[in-house]
Amino acid sequence: MPRIYVIVGHYGTGKSEAAISLAVKRREEGHQVTLGDLDIVNVYFRSREKAEFLEEMGIEVVSSILGHHSSLDLPAISAQIRHSFFDGVSTVILDVGGDKAGTNALVMFKSDILSVGYEMIYTVNPFRPQTSDLQGLIHHLDGIEYVSGLKATGLAVTSHQLRETTPAHVMRGYELAAELAKKRDLPIKFIFALPEILTKLPEGLEGELVPVGMYLREEWM
Repeated sequence: MPRIYVIVGHYGTGKSEAAISLAVKRREEGHQVTLGDLDIVNVYFRSREKAEFLEEMGIEVVSSILGHHSSLDLPAISAQIRHSFFDGVSTVILDVGGDKAGTNALVMFKSDILSVGYEMIYTVNPFRPQTSDLQGLIHHLDGIEYVSGLKATGLAVTSHQLRETTPAHVMRGYELAAELAKKRDLPIKFIFALPEILTKLPEGLEGELVPVGMYLREEWM
């Protein structure tokens, strides 16, 4: 199992919710987990907003040096993240801001990430206008890889329609992810969905099933 997961994707794909859900799952499996919030772009949906809840579960949340509850998004991220990289035990999950602009925050950690080893997971959600087809997905993935200097190593299906999500919505995302996987020679690493949806998906799908808890708000965004 990799020690560093870098979760990237376009705005609104469910990236932050995926990062939190993966952190919760790894913690429940008994791992020491650090969630690094590098999302300095989107001020509305940030993993640090649930810091107290996560820390009560034993998950360390590291965000801006201004503190977990700051309403300011400055590119000043605590050096505690680097400590978790090199402590030899922590599973570190980085929630990276949407698109190329948000990915700039990741650049300062590039050499550390490369030295430790990582998985960079690109989220696929066909229900966002700019990532509804293969061309849009490739365009945004190329931008993220170019700015960060890191290559995606896998894909995550995060397709949803909030509380109206059905297995068909998730499968639409899975099918689009499969197209991208074939085009870029990438595996589908994760499928994120509400627990009641995961139980209704076909058997034999590629990727680890991760239940989504809608931790950031009542409706998953």
